[in-house]
Amino acid sequence: MAWRKVNRNLHRDMGYLTAGLTIIYALSGLAVNHMEDWNPSYSITTSDIAIGALESGERTGDARLDFLQTGIVERLELDPALVKGRLDHGPKRFQVFLEEGGEVIVNPTDGVGRLKLVEKRAFLFQINALHLNSLKGVWTYVADIFACILLFLAASGIVMLPGKQGFLGRGKWLVGIGLMVPVLAVIFG
Repeated sequence: MAWRKVNRNLHRDMGYLTAGLTIIYALSGLAVNHMEDWNPSYSITTSDIAIGALESGERTGDARLDFLQTGIVERLELDPALVKGRLDHGPKRFQVFLEEGGEVIVNPTDGVGRLKLVEKRAFLFQINALHLNSLKGVWTYVADIFACILLFLAASGIVMLPGKQGFLGRGKWLVGIGLMVPVLAVIFG
């Protein structure tokens, strides 16, 4: 039949068109499926630090906070541009907020504390942003078109073959099993 040839050609071409997006979504899906085990978008490292006492002398107010912040940044050799804020918790605890949720918490009297650095994971951060639609805007329409093409690929694949190798033969059982997997996961999950 002529419609089967058109269906097969469209199925093939749409498959080629979306192959790259499918690979990206699949890789990101594997990464975000295991968020309880690791952060797929960010690498987080924490370490205990001892940078020495940060004597503030007679400084008070903002001058003291500036002095403590500068001392921490210099002794840890951090880029000052990473600093997003600070908070004075009293004489025993000073906190410097860094990009992406990183932080330094130090006791100014003895310089002992903790450093947490957060960095975007190369490639995974970007593809996870696509997969989770963090970009919004135009990307929402691209993702919607991709979803519609996937629906077309599923439907056109179901009716591609006639007879006992097609949907009315063994295909109905395989499609049924494929539909039951998420249904059972919702019921028993």
